[in-house]
Amino acid sequence: MKDKKNKITLLIVCMFAWITGTMAQSSNKIPVKSAEELHAAFAKATPGDVIVMKNGVWKDIDIVFKANGTESAPVTLMAETPGQTIISGSSSLRIAGRHLVVDGLYFKDGHSSRPLHLIEFRSGNIPAEHCRLTNVVISSFNKPKGTDVWVGLFGSHNQIDHCLFEGKTSKSVLIIVWRATADANYHRIAHNHFKDMPSIGLGGATAIRIGDGVQALSSSVTTVESNVFENMLGIGKIINIKSGGNIIRGNTFIKASGSICIRQGNGNLIEGNFIFPGMQDNYTGGILVIGENHIIRQNYIQGTRRRGKAAIALYEGQLDNHPGKGGYYPTKNVLIANNTLVDNDKNIVVGQLYNPSKGLTVPVEGIRYVGNVILGNSSATPVIEVLDKPTGEVHYEDNTFFGGNLKGLEGIPGIAIKDPQLTLGADGKYHYSKTNPLRRNLMGLPLKPDQVGPNWRRQ
Repeated sequence: MKDKKNKITLLIVCMFAWITGTMAQSSNKIPVKSAEELHAAFAKATPGDVIVMKNGVWKDIDIVFKANGTESAPVTLMAETPGQTIISGSSSLRIAGRHLVVDGLYFKDGHSSRPLHLIEFRSGNIPAEHCRLTNVVISSFNKPKGTDVWVGLFGSHNQIDHCLFEGKTSKSVLIIVWRATADANYHRIAHNHFKDMPSIGLGGATAIRIGDGVQALSSSVTTVESNVFENMLGIGKIINIKSGGNIIRGNTFIKASGSICIRQGNGNLIEGNFIFPGMQDNYTGGILVIGENHIIRQNYIQGTRRRGKAAIALYEGQLDNHPGKGGYYPTKNVLIANNTLVDNDKNIVVGQLYNPSKGLTVPVEGIRYVGNVILGNSSATPVIEVLDKPTGEVHYEDNTFFGGNLKGLEGIPGIAIKDPQLTLGADGKYHYSKTNPLRRNLMGLPLKPDQVGPNWRRQ
């Protein structure tokens, strides 16, 4: 009995020592007030250290945050007060190592000092792994000339969350997931607010690009979820996917002209997104699909117009396509399930860009339409417009279509021509009633801008 008590006492002592040790480790705050002190702190950093940049303006500073933490005790670089540690002038940030966190910085009144990236998840040949950028604002931090990527993601298992990116007018994409090899990246981009991006060239206001075409047929496994994209004047792509295995989930697009575009890559999942009319209705797009084995489900898309892309567009494949050279891979085996498409001039287009003179003649192969709701408008375009007849199985199951041009769809098993009982609310959006069984089509509610981004900015 005595031995048992001694063992219990020893266990309690060990647990107390571990807890107090962890607390002491995690509370090791190191205040810094100059670039020299900052980089000296990085050089000495150990797991659990919190390096605190004093409030004020840090002008013309190149931060190279190179250190290694652990999963339970990351090394953190944070603002003394979120939003009051301001990075300005000609400045940049590089994050290199493992389990690092950057928290609460405010980039404004300046531009990147680096050739391409403002924030780069690597330094030299040292990538970032399991690192995090959170609670950060980048506001109109644009190069006057040249190419300017605000965030370049390298390495693996990195996260960008609860940040605000506003006023990007410089050329190139805001965030790029770079893929020098075929290895999966496992990055996560979540709960951010992207806003106020004008058209900056033919690509439009592209906020995120996953891959660059070189490794397009391998999987990145990057997740983009629960973000708000607002006031984006794109004419093409807001999220541009050039890899496979990615998840684009639960994002809300408000006055965001452009589209979610699977430009290259296979096996992507696009689900639960809300896409509302753009700044210029002519260029509002929905979801553009190229490649194989994609799932497009439970998205709500409203207000695409004739000059823009359709709510869902399945692209024609191109003969003699060459990887990474701008060609169009064939589109095959696509599941389109439980989407709600309302008031679109073009709802679903099959064989987008069909053009024999350009070799765009490989038909879409294999489509399954399951549980979709389409509420058409006065557009003469067929609800499902077929520019080139698809090959393989075209399967319809439990779909509900009403209004619009339904020519050729009457009498097809799996399509019910009946009113889905959607009602137009005062907010300009269509709603299912609480008792409508078709409510299963929605994964949740659209996000509002005050539900994402940094807490300090919202407050």
